[in-house]
Amino acid sequence: MKVLLKFTFPIFIAILTVFVISSFLPFRRGKVILPKALMGNWINAVNNNFEYGFFEDFAIYKNKFINYERVIDDGSGVYKILFGDQAGLKELKLQLGSGGEMTVLEKGGLNSRFVLMKSKYPEYKSQDTSSFQRPDFKVDSVTVIGYYRNMDAGIKGFVDRFFRAPFEVSLYDFIKGEDVKYYADFDKLGRFKITFPVMNAQELYLDWKRARIKAVAEPGDTLLLFLDVADYVPQKNDGSYQGYLQRSKQLLFMGRNARINNELNAYPESTLSLDRSAAAGLGDMDYLEKSKDVFNRRNAHLGSYIGSHRTLSSKFVTYKRTEEKYDFAFNLMQHRFDISGRQNPKLEERYLKFVNDNFNLGNDLDYTLTRYFGLFVNDYLKYLSGNGASSSVLFKDIGQRLKDDHKLTPDIASQISEIDVLLKKLDSSSQKETVYAELDKRSNALNALEIIRKTAEVLQSEKSFLDFSTADTLLTNPNLKELWLTNRYHYWFEVLRRPLSRQAEMFFMENVHNPFLVHNIQQLQAHYLVLANQNKSFIADHLKPLQDSKNAKQLLQELLKPYKGKVVYMDFWGTWCSPCRKDLKFANSLKAKVNSKDVVYLYLANRSPEETWKNIIGEYNLMGDNVVHHRLPNEQQAMLERELGVTSFPTYILVDRSGTIVSNKPGSPSNLDITASNIKKAL
Repeated sequence: MKVLLKFTFPIFIAILTVFVISSFLPFRRGKVILPKALMGNWINAVNNNFEYGFFEDFAIYKNKFINYERVIDDGSGVYKILFGDQAGLKELKLQLGSGGEMTVLEKGGLNSRFVLMKSKYPEYKSQDTSSFQRPDFKVDSVTVIGYYRNMDAGIKGFVDRFFRAPFEVSLYDFIKGEDVKYYADFDKLGRFKITFPVMNAQELYLDWKRARIKAVAEPGDTLLLFLDVADYVPQKNDGSYQGYLQRSKQLLFMGRNARINNELNAYPESTLSLDRSAAAGLGDMDYLEKSKDVFNRRNAHLGSYIGSHRTLSSKFVTYKRTEEKYDFAFNLMQHRFDISGRQNPKLEERYLKFVNDNFNLGNDLDYTLTRYFGLFVNDYLKYLSGNGASSSVLFKDIGQRLKDDHKLTPDIASQISEIDVLLKKLDSSSQKETVYAELDKRSNALNALEIIRKTAEVLQSEKSFLDFSTADTLLTNPNLKELWLTNRYHYWFEVLRRPLSRQAEMFFMENVHNPFLVHNIQQLQAHYLVLANQNKSFIADHLKPLQDSKNAKQLLQELLKPYKGKVVYMDFWGTWCSPCRKDLKFANSLKAKVNSKDVVYLYLANRSPEETWKNIIGEYNLMGDNVVHHRLPNEQQAMLERELGVTSFPTYILVDRSGTIVSNKPGSPSNLDITASNIKKAL
């Protein structure tokens, strides 16, 4: 018995140890260990497509991440990998060769050979003459799935600063006339997925602030993006920022339009660009020659690259040629801003003829393929229309609008008719001064009516924003015409924040037939009709006695008087000011961050139409016990701005509890943390 116990105890300990270890294995996620030689992205050696990726926690196949179940090593360099039933892949049999090669062993002996992706995507061996889908101007979606490897790699602070923020997609929206952005968060392994709308083949900027990835996608595409963060860490031998950008990095795409995107990111972009600050002082034709020289040299760089890489896809060539062409066109029309100070701010006829002759607006594919097309068309049409409208609205136009809206009273109709009679008398009357005096009298009486003023304001807005006379003759392509009309109507809502008149809405419906474009404007119209029907009153009563004040200091004192003992954050803004509107979206976040009733948020609107002003306040919910809005008469607003040195919009000013200005740069609402800190310091 003693001998048995002597040998049994060690055996018992061994069994217990095995049991304990095996018990803990499931808590280690049952992780499958792949051989290091398999790790990485594998390119098909025949067609150069990126087809497989093998990493510690998952594999990449057909734009999906799939999990391993088991890896079997037969000891001869052949591996069998078993997967769950995902992406149509259950198992792979792989044989590793020398020099970074791998063969996928398939049934029937139809084996496929792969090479390991290095730091630069290999050049495609055969041509691809396929073209982009025919534009149908319908909205579909694109999905980008990604894996950023080595998120924890690199020098201290680099990854946290540049790679911890969400993944960003930026693309030009022709309807809005600006870039729109979409975001996706990374999971703990560095993966993300994002789906966003596109119209036709479209240029994308992916993570431009960090990785500067240019891509092109078509409706219905799913692209998988792989990026190795370790490649993006600055190195001593970069030499310069340009050297850093041009250094080869492991960046590759999988999916239907992977090829053009792999080609785009292998292309060494020309560093040559037009220095507009230096060219701004040139005459029109000299500016044209300078721009043309830059375009020709960039185009020659592209042509040389295409000539020496003869298997480049037709899509790559089409996109790059289009991008260079409309970058040139965009630079040409940016010159319109350089001539604004001239006595006669018009471009030379020869200059405009060159633009007209060289940039045809008839190719549907151009419209969304590159953002430069939309930017060029915006500048071109705005210049040619001269911002469209005359500066005055006639009483007969006001009368017709009131009649159409069933708001024309017999009294107003009679007054407008009498003014029309007086206007006709001017041509034949020998007593013009008497007629003018009577016209002034009757005009002043009509202008005193609120319904006349508001109707005139609507008509003037429509003339300024919805003038299509130039576009109607220039835009012969119906798709571009509908896009441009929708763009102008969207701009109306963006700036004026009020519903369309019945006539303006009917004009749109008669001229735009694309269901997506119609739905876009109908949604905005419905939204602003609701806002327009809300009861809003924002004007503070205590300033009414000073409405005729000509003393800026007195006006400022009266403005701040009710808030003595509190900190006042003043916001000088305007409904017409795009940066102002963008900052207003963060106003409530700033209030919540400061979280003090001893802070008053005082908004002073510059030259802002009353209805638009009220609608923006209501839309952004800029209300509360410690929120005050003023829309002073233009003269008083300007007087106050001169007193406080307000020369740009938005401008923010911070006033302490005693009524003393402590800062004219306390920060904007969008700069949340800094601004909240500065306000709290004044408390």
